[in-house]
Amino acid sequence: MRMITLNLWKNEGDLPARLQMVVAECRRLKPDLICLQEVYAGAEFDAGAWLAQALGLSLTGVPARIKQRSGVLSSSGLALLSSLPLLSQESIDLPTSPADGGRKAFFGAIQTELGPVRIVSLHLSHLNTDEGGRLRQVQLSSIWSWVREGWDYPTILAGDFNTRFDAPCLSWLRTQAHFEGTHRFLPSATSLRDRPYALIDHVVLVGLNRVQLRRAALCFKDMEAETGRVASDHFGIVADFDAVG
Repeated sequence: MRMITLNLWKNEGDLPARLQMVVAECRRLKPDLICLQEVYAGAEFDAGAWLAQALGLSLTGVPARIKQRSGVLSSSGLALLSSLPLLSQESIDLPTSPADGGRKAFFGAIQTELGPVRIVSLHLSHLNTDEGGRLRQVQLSSIWSWVREGWDYPTILAGDFNTRFDAPCLSWLRTQAHFEGTHRFLPSATSLRDRPYALIDHVVLVGLNRVQLRRAALCFKDMEAETGRVASDHFGIVADFDAVG
Protein backbone atom coordinates (compact mmCIF):
# COMPACT_ATOMS: atom_id res chain seq x y z
CA MET A 1 0.00 0.00 0.00
CA ARG A 2 1.33 3.43 -0.91
CA MET A 3 0.17 6.73 0.56
CA ILE A 4 1.11 10.39 0.21
CA THR A 5 0.66 13.29 2.59
CA LEU A 6 0.84 16.91 1.39
CA ASN A 7 -0.01 20.33 2.79
CA LEU A 8 -1.74 21.87 -0.24
CA TRP A 9 -0.99 25.52 0.71
CA LYS A 10 -4.58 26.77 0.48
CA ASN A 11 -5.07 29.08 -2.53
CA GLU A 12 -1.62 30.68 -2.49
CA GLY A 13 0.05 31.44 -5.80
CA ASP A 14 -1.48 30.10 -9.01
CA LEU A 15 -3.64 27.35 -7.50
CA PRO A 16 -4.89 25.78 -10.77
CA ALA A 17 -1.33 25.57 -12.10
CA ARG A 18 -0.06 24.14 -8.81
CA LEU A 19 -2.79 21.50 -8.83
CA GLN A 20 -1.65 20.40 -12.27
CA MET A 21 1.80 19.81 -10.75
CA VAL A 22 0.21 17.80 -7.93
CA VAL A 23 -1.67 15.65 -10.46
CA ALA A 24 1.49 15.00 -12.47
CA GLU A 25 3.43 13.85 -9.40
CA CYS A 26 0.56 11.68 -8.16
CA ARG A 27 0.27 10.02 -11.55
CA ARG A 28 3.98 9.27 -11.40
CA LEU A 29 3.86 7.84 -7.86
CA LYS A 30 0.49 6.05 -8.15
CA PRO A 31 -0.59 6.21 -4.48
CA ASP A 32 -3.54 4.25 -3.12
CA LEU A 33 -4.26 7.00 -0.56
CA ILE A 34 -3.57 10.74 -0.41
CA CYS A 35 -3.90 12.74 2.82
CA LEU A 36 -4.21 16.48 2.24
CA GLN A 37 -4.14 19.48 4.56
CA GLU A 38 -4.94 23.15 3.83
CA VAL A 39 -7.35 22.06 1.11
CA TYR A 40 -8.93 25.22 -0.30
CA ALA A 41 -12.68 25.21 -0.87
CA GLY A 42 -14.60 28.37 -1.77
CA ALA A 43 -17.97 29.10 -3.33
CA GLU A 44 -16.75 28.41 -6.86
CA PHE A 45 -13.82 26.01 -6.47
CA ASP A 46 -12.94 23.02 -4.32
CA ALA A 47 -9.32 21.88 -4.69
CA GLY A 48 -9.97 18.47 -3.12
CA ALA A 49 -12.89 17.70 -5.42
CA TRP A 50 -10.92 18.87 -8.45
CA LEU A 51 -7.96 16.63 -7.57
CA ALA A 52 -10.19 13.62 -6.88
CA GLN A 53 -11.85 13.97 -10.27
CA ALA A 54 -8.54 14.50 -12.08
CA LEU A 55 -7.01 11.41 -10.46
CA GLY A 56 -10.10 9.19 -10.54
CA LEU A 57 -10.14 8.77 -6.74
CA SER A 58 -12.92 8.97 -4.18
CA LEU A 59 -12.95 12.01 -1.88
CA THR A 60 -13.90 12.42 1.74
CA GLY A 61 -12.89 15.05 4.26
CA VAL A 62 -13.95 17.96 6.42
CA PRO A 63 -13.82 21.78 6.05
CA ALA A 64 -11.82 23.72 8.65
CA ARG A 65 -10.57 27.21 9.56
CA ILE A 66 -13.30 29.00 7.60
CA LYS A 67 -12.49 32.66 6.91
CA GLN A 68 -11.99 35.22 4.15
CA ARG A 69 -9.15 34.42 1.75
CA SER A 70 -8.58 36.73 -1.21
CA GLY A 71 -12.02 38.22 -0.56
CA VAL A 72 -13.76 34.82 -0.61
CA LEU A 73 -15.23 33.01 2.39
CA SER A 74 -13.40 29.71 2.21
CA SER A 75 -12.20 26.64 4.06
CA SER A 76 -8.68 25.33 4.62
CA GLY A 77 -9.72 21.76 5.29
CA LEU A 78 -8.59 18.17 5.43
CA ALA A 79 -9.16 15.52 2.77
CA LEU A 80 -8.52 11.87 2.04
CA LEU A 81 -8.40 10.69 -1.56
CA SER A 82 -8.55 6.94 -2.04
CA SER A 83 -8.70 4.18 -4.61
CA LEU A 84 -9.71 1.75 -1.81
CA PRO A 85 -13.13 1.15 -0.22
CA LEU A 86 -14.15 3.52 2.58
CA LEU A 87 -15.68 1.72 5.57
CA SER A 88 -16.46 4.75 7.76
CA GLN A 89 -15.41 8.32 8.45
CA GLU A 90 -15.40 10.77 11.35
CA SER A 91 -14.03 14.17 12.29
CA ILE A 92 -13.45 16.01 15.56
CA ASP A 93 -12.79 19.58 16.65
CA LEU A 94 -9.35 19.86 18.23
CA PRO A 95 -8.43 21.76 21.41
CA THR A 96 -7.61 25.30 20.39
CA SER A 97 -6.63 28.79 21.47
CA PRO A 98 -7.80 32.26 20.43
CA ALA A 99 -4.52 32.69 18.51
CA ASP A 100 -5.02 29.53 16.43
CA GLY A 101 -8.60 28.32 16.22
CA GLY A 102 -10.78 26.16 14.03
CA ARG A 103 -8.52 23.11 13.75
CA LYS A 104 -9.96 19.66 13.17
CA ALA A 105 -8.81 16.11 12.54
CA PHE A 106 -10.39 13.61 10.19
CA PHE A 107 -10.15 9.87 9.70
CA GLY A 108 -11.35 7.39 7.14
CA ALA A 109 -11.42 3.67 7.90
CA ILE A 110 -10.19 1.99 4.73
CA GLN A 111 -10.37 -1.62 3.60
CA THR A 112 -6.90 -2.44 2.25
CA GLU A 113 -5.15 -5.61 1.11
CA LEU A 114 -3.43 -5.45 4.52
CA GLY A 115 -6.78 -5.44 6.32
CA PRO A 116 -8.78 -2.52 7.79
CA VAL A 117 -6.74 0.61 8.57
CA ARG A 118 -7.79 3.96 10.01
CA ILE A 119 -6.09 6.84 8.19
CA VAL A 120 -6.01 10.20 10.00
CA SER A 121 -5.34 13.47 8.19
CA LEU A 122 -4.29 16.15 10.68
CA HIS A 123 -2.90 19.66 10.90
CA LEU A 124 -1.70 20.67 14.36
CA SER A 125 -1.23 24.18 15.76
CA HIS A 126 1.28 26.41 14.00
CA LEU A 127 2.07 28.53 17.09
CA ASN A 128 5.85 28.74 17.52
CA THR A 129 5.72 29.26 21.28
CA ASP A 130 5.63 27.21 24.48
CA GLU A 131 1.85 27.49 24.26
CA GLY A 132 2.03 26.02 20.76
CA GLY A 133 4.02 23.03 22.00
CA ARG A 134 1.52 22.37 24.78
CA LEU A 135 -1.37 22.77 22.36
CA ARG A 136 0.11 20.33 19.84
CA GLN A 137 0.58 17.78 22.62
CA VAL A 138 -3.03 18.11 23.75
CA GLN A 139 -4.31 18.05 20.17
CA LEU A 140 -2.37 14.90 19.33
CA SER A 141 -3.43 13.19 22.56
CA SER A 142 -7.07 13.99 21.73
CA ILE A 143 -6.66 12.57 18.24
CA TRP A 144 -5.03 9.41 19.55
CA SER A 145 -7.71 8.72 22.18
CA TRP A 146 -10.44 9.35 19.62
CA VAL A 147 -9.07 7.29 16.75
CA ARG A 148 -7.97 4.28 18.85
CA GLU A 149 -11.21 3.93 20.82
CA GLY A 150 -12.86 0.63 19.95
CA TRP A 151 -10.39 -0.02 17.12
CA ASP A 152 -8.13 -3.10 17.19
CA TYR A 153 -6.57 -2.64 13.77
CA PRO A 154 -3.60 -0.59 12.51
CA THR A 155 -3.75 3.20 12.53
CA ILE A 156 -1.86 5.75 10.44
CA LEU A 157 -1.55 9.43 11.34
CA ALA A 158 -0.47 11.66 8.45
CA GLY A 159 -0.11 15.36 7.93
CA ASP A 160 1.39 18.61 9.09
CA PHE A 161 2.41 18.21 12.76
CA ASN A 162 4.04 21.68 12.67
CA THR A 163 7.01 20.35 14.64
CA ARG A 164 9.94 17.99 14.28
CA PHE A 165 9.37 14.50 15.58
CA ASP A 166 12.04 14.85 18.26
CA ALA A 167 10.06 17.69 19.88
CA PRO A 168 9.17 17.16 23.57
CA CYS A 169 5.46 17.55 22.84
CA LEU A 170 5.54 14.32 20.78
CA SER A 171 7.68 12.27 23.17
CA TRP A 172 4.75 10.17 24.46
CA LEU A 173 3.83 9.15 20.89
CA ARG A 174 7.31 7.78 20.27
CA THR A 175 6.83 5.37 23.20
CA GLN A 176 3.70 3.71 21.80
CA ALA A 177 3.97 -0.02 21.13
CA HIS A 178 4.50 -1.00 17.48
CA PHE A 179 5.27 2.62 16.58
CA GLU A 180 7.02 3.54 13.30
CA GLY A 181 7.48 6.94 11.65
CA THR A 182 8.70 8.24 8.31
CA HIS A 183 11.18 10.54 10.08
CA ARG A 184 13.58 7.61 10.52
CA PHE A 185 13.95 7.40 6.72
CA LEU A 186 14.54 11.17 6.44
CA PRO A 187 17.03 12.04 9.23
CA SER A 188 18.40 15.25 7.67
CA ALA A 189 15.45 16.23 5.49
CA THR A 190 13.15 19.22 5.59
CA SER A 191 9.53 19.37 4.49
CA LEU A 192 9.52 23.19 4.27
CA ARG A 193 11.10 24.60 1.13
CA ASP A 194 12.53 27.71 2.75
CA ARG A 195 13.82 26.19 6.03
CA PRO A 196 16.51 23.54 6.51
CA TYR A 197 16.05 20.72 9.05
CA ALA A 198 12.35 21.48 9.36
CA LEU A 199 10.80 18.06 8.86
CA ILE A 200 7.38 18.95 10.26
CA ASP A 201 5.26 16.70 8.03
CA HIS A 202 5.07 13.08 9.12
CA VAL A 203 3.43 9.73 8.57
CA VAL A 204 3.14 7.62 11.74
CA LEU A 205 2.07 3.98 11.88
CA VAL A 206 0.97 1.85 14.79
CA GLY A 207 0.85 -1.45 12.94
CA LEU A 208 0.09 -3.92 15.77
CA ASN A 209 2.47 -6.48 14.23
CA ARG A 210 0.25 -6.64 11.13
CA VAL A 211 1.46 -3.75 8.98
CA GLN A 212 4.97 -2.30 8.68
CA LEU A 213 6.42 0.86 7.17
CA ARG A 214 8.80 -0.25 4.43
CA ARG A 215 10.17 3.01 3.00
CA ALA A 216 9.56 6.76 2.82
CA ALA A 217 10.82 9.63 0.69
CA LEU A 218 10.09 13.28 -0.08
CA CYS A 219 7.97 14.13 -3.11
CA PHE A 220 6.62 17.23 -4.88
CA LYS A 221 10.18 18.56 -4.95
CA ASP A 222 10.22 19.96 -8.50
CA MET A 223 10.26 23.66 -9.37
CA GLU A 224 9.28 24.89 -12.83
CA ALA A 225 12.39 26.37 -14.43
CA GLU A 226 10.64 29.22 -16.25
CA THR A 227 8.17 30.35 -13.59
CA GLY A 228 9.73 29.15 -10.34
CA ARG A 229 6.34 27.62 -9.55
CA VAL A 230 6.12 24.78 -7.03
CA ALA A 231 3.29 22.43 -6.09
CA SER A 232 3.33 23.69 -2.48
CA ASP A 233 5.48 25.49 0.06
CA HIS A 234 5.79 22.04 1.67
CA PHE A 235 7.36 18.93 0.25
CA GLY A 236 5.14 15.88 0.46
CA ILE A 237 6.01 12.49 1.89
CA VAL A 238 5.35 9.21 0.11
CA ALA A 239 5.29 6.10 2.31
CA ASP A 240 5.05 2.41 1.41
CA PHE A 241 3.54 -0.22 3.71
CA ASP A 242 3.34 -3.98 3.59
CA ALA A 243 2.26 -6.88 5.76
CA VAL A 244 4.44 -8.14 8.62
CA GLY A 245 5.97 -11.56 7.98
